[in-house]
Amino acid sequence: MGGYHSAMPEGPEIRRTADRLAAVLVGNSLQRVYFGLPRLKAWETRLEGLSVCRVEARGKALLTHLDDGHVIYSHNQLYGRWEVVEGRDWPESRRQLRLALHTPGRMALLYSASEIEVLGADQLSGHPYLGRLGPDVLDEAVDAGQLFRRLDGDRYRRRAFVRLLQDQGVLAGMGTYLCCEALHVAGVHP
Repeated sequence: MGGYHSAMPEGPEIRRTADRLAAVLVGNSLQRVYFGLPRLKAWETRLEGLSVCRVEARGKALLTHLDDGHVIYSHNQLYGRWEVVEGRDWPESRRQLRLALHTPGRMALLYSASEIEVLGADQLSGHPYLGRLGPDVLDEAVDAGQLFRRLDGDRYRRRAFVRLLQDQGVLAGMGTYLCCEALHVAGVHP
């Protein structure tokens, strides 16, 4: 499910990953949870048996919402990669397994990411990354008029357009390659 990327995944890649994970996880209980980061080990047994309610892409982060109100936050950074595999045995890999979510017959495996946390739903808005995100350009609840009004405000009016598009606090999910492509298609010099 996904391969090596030479650049940090941007909104569309994270959204596709969230959709693939949701197809495997949502509505299923977690039969086994494994964290490869020692600071998260205590969560393994606490999360086992819980059901996944939804998987959400927010900016360049993934949020796995559980039925008890906890959320597994993950940010792939440059090298993280999610894979979905059949069965119960982890495949051979040179990558470091950081998170494994086992459901009946399938596993969602996160390799090489180091930014993983378990949060309460009430902690999301205060999270250092999530709390500073602007509207997500792929969020179906956000419309173009909302984005235009935001960009036309005094706070952003004098900034270079390309910098606005790349600033996650202005618009979440955009990055260098998407900005370049959007500006090229629009015929706008950055």
